Amino acid sequence: MRYAVPTPILTSLLASILFVPALASRAAAQGGGAEVLTNESIVQMVAGKVPKDLIVTKVRTTKSTFDITPSGLISLNVNKVPTDIIKMMMSSVGSSVGSGSRETLNNDAVIKMVNGQLPKDIIVTKIQMSKPDYDLTTNGIISLNQNKVSQDVVKAMMAASSGTTPTGAPAGRRGGGPPA
Repeated sequence: MRYAVPTPILTSLLASILFVPALASRAAAQGGGAEVLTNESIVQMVAGKVPKDLIVTKVRTTKSTFDITPSGLISLNVNKVPTDIIKMMMSSVGSSVGSGSRETLNNDAVIKMVNGQLPKDIIVTKIQMSKPDYDLTTNGIISLNQNKVSQDVVKAMMAASSGTTPTGAPAGRRGGGPPA
């Protein structure tokens, strides 16, 4: 004995099996789901002339995997992402990363950021949130100077290496030995 399934019921059943998951994933991709912001997401919003306050809110409320390496920061700057948005991106990454897993920064990375024409305040912020591995010997400082690294950036590097702030650095000698 054969049972006949009415065509409308069969059609509805097939539609729910085939199309509902596709619609759900599409809805998730359009903002309702687990979107993860990247540098490219921010660049797209800036290029699309999304108002800055909306971008700020999006960064604050959405999970992110921003690339805040020197190369990533240079790319954001080249793509005209405003400095305050870049700083917010850096802050969101910095607050989610423990001190043991901070990126190590060296002279070459600082010179790369300077040559990439990053604003000085972005470079200083990056120095402050990274583990220092700078060559601050006489030759290292001469090299930084020859590569047009500003005094403020070099002072931030020195402060990061010594564990102080640039404005809190004592005026006297460092090094622990008697004056020469």
